[in-house]
Amino acid sequence: MPTEYYETLTEIAIDNYTFKATWSAASGECCILWIQDTDYMEDYEALGRFSRFDKRKILEFVIRYVTNPQLREDISKKRFERHMESLSPTVFHRISELSHEERERAYRELFNLDCMLDAAVDLNWKRRVMAKKFHPDRGGDTISMALINEGYELLTDQDNSRDKGERNQ
Repeated sequence: MPTEYYETLTEIAIDNYTFKATWSAASGECCILWIQDTDYMEDYEALGRFSRFDKRKILEFVIRYVTNPQLREDISKKRFERHMESLSPTVFHRISELSHEERERAYRELFNLDCMLDAAVDLNWKRRVMAKKFHPDRGGDTISMALINEGYELLTDQDNSRDKGERNQ
């Protein structure tokens, strides 16, 4: 969060979550709600915006967010769908030109796993969302779909390896 551009209106800390509501001239009349999970995140990430600063409504939302895993998942899904809407097919052509080592980072970014808010959403669901936009039958191409599947396989293999390692400890 670039703090020099935002005025902090309020801060809320609950368990390992820290929230900030900010305002800036660039955001118009709305305020932005930021989140930081102190266990996993070094910086704040934008969680959403409110049409105006209402401390009570923000506090009610924060409490619902912290106590409701379904709400957290729903927000993550909406964030990922917006991420997909802004994604250009040229991203896949750039990924296809990367080395194998560089592709892992690119796949994590493609599946939005570098964002802690969206990391918990099911990879299979994310692959289905991408397929709806980039499948050859939907106007995409075979390269895009092959890279989506390759990224999915690589990331699920990593998750499975990590899970096995945790069970063996």
